[in-house]
Order: sequence, then C-alpha cells, then structure tokens
Amino acid sequence: MIIDEILAERAYQDQKWGTAFDDKNTINDWGTYIGIYLAKATNMGADAAEQRKQLVKVATLAVAAIQTFDRNAGFPARHYDQAVA
Repeated sequence: MIIDEILAERAYQDQKWGTAFDDKNTINDWGTYIGIYLAKATNMGADAAEQRKQLVKVATLAVAAIQTFDRNAGFPARHYDQAVA
C-alpha cells in the first residue's frame, strides 16, 4: 500500500536527517527539495519505475514539511521575511 511506502521512506529520512535539520527549513527549502525529486520523476529518460520512486519521495517530503510545520506552528522566516531596520 502506498501509505506504507511513504511511512517507510519517512522513517528513513527522519533517521538520516532528523527533526533538528528539518526544523531549520523554510517553505522555500521544502519547495526546492520537492522540486528536485519532481524534476527527476518528470525527466524524459525516467522509466515508469523511476517516476514512481521519485513521486514517493515527493509525497514523503511533503509529509515531512507538514510535520515540521505542525511541530513548530509554521516555518522559519525566509531571509527576506525579516524586518529591515
């Protein structure tokens, strides 16, 4: 079942990177990570197996982003979100 695959990939990512790393990511960081794997899925040379593999990573990164958002009541500010004194 796809949810099981996403949960397994999420466990792998969490073990590799941890929540302290995730908690520093801005919304732009998450979008970039997701975009990288989506680009791999849509690459002209990607076969069906590669497309699916990369889409599972896309879904898992989206879950990680939501978990981070929920854990921290939002994302860290982007450098241009900071008030300029």
